[in-house]
Amino acid sequence: MRGKGSNIPEEEYIVSRAKMDFAEGVFRTNFKVCVIGDGGVGKTALIQHLLGKEFSSNYLLTIGTDISTFQLEHNGKILSLQLWDLAGQSRFDVIRNMYFSGARAGVLVFDLTRQNSLQSLSKWKDEIFTYSDRKIPILLLGNKSDLKDSHFPFLEMVEGLKNEIEQEYNIVYENNQITVPFFPTSAKTGENVIEAFEALGQELLTYQKQFTILQKKSQEDS
Repeated sequence: MRGKGSNIPEEEYIVSRAKMDFAEGVFRTNFKVCVIGDGGVGKTALIQHLLGKEFSSNYLLTIGTDISTFQLEHNGKILSLQLWDLAGQSRFDVIRNMYFSGARAGVLVFDLTRQNSLQSLSKWKDEIFTYSDRKIPILLLGNKSDLKDSHFPFLEMVEGLKNEIEQEYNIVYENNQITVPFFPTSAKTGENVIEAFEALGQELLTYQKQFTILQKKSQEDS
């Protein structure tokens, strides 16, 4: 498993990558993945751990978006995940929506010690489904499992959100096989970080098959 990161400051390049898309029906190995959730839930720290960088307890606000690339080997295939770390603060709402364009997966992150950050995930899910223009795979991460207050009083709410998203998949995709993985994670200790993104890789491959079937059926009906 290999990962590398890079920040892309040039605004024009960021916008052009935000609009990227790929021809459907062709197996792809490059996926735009938006990592989203309220500010301070640990999105940037999770990505840094994934890329092999040291954990820092100093919280620095993400301004707009940071973009990194992580390569994942799954079933003999190398999948390249372009991770878009999107700022969660409301003042970035205006520019954030355009970054969802072309997304092929969403990682929804909440803080296990903050119930309101979990309650916000339905809003984040609706945004990414709307602006990516399709029902893309979703990975749910409850971060900061290393903290002493990170017991799991919200498990029923997590299950409810998982079921809600999977029901949306069932409506769109015939014989749907896409699921919504959930992992408690710690950017500090690394608990479940790699495992979570491996699970996302599987869902991306399943999504490709489901979307191809949907597209073929649409062409046959037209």
